[in-house]
Amino acid sequence: MGVIDVDSFVKNNQDQICNLVNAALNRAGDIIQKKVSSGEVGPSLQEIMPLLLYELLVTHTVSTLTLVADMVNSPKDN
Repeated sequence: MGVIDVDSFVKNNQDQICNLVNAALNRAGDIIQKKVSSGEVGPSLQEIMPLLLYELLVTHTVSTLTLVADMVNSPKDN
């Protein structure tokens, strides 16, 4: 297995990484907004925060795994 230059990968994919983080935040915000609007959860931080953290964690985990797969499968300098 070749050497993976993580710093180079992050520099070369900085826009994609920022887009994935923004997408995770937007997705979580949209889900929270829908649940508050429908009355599933109240608008208090005590009710929203656990759901917000869960949604961020799920989306961010998928994004991180996608980036790791891209990094592992990217061409390597030997």
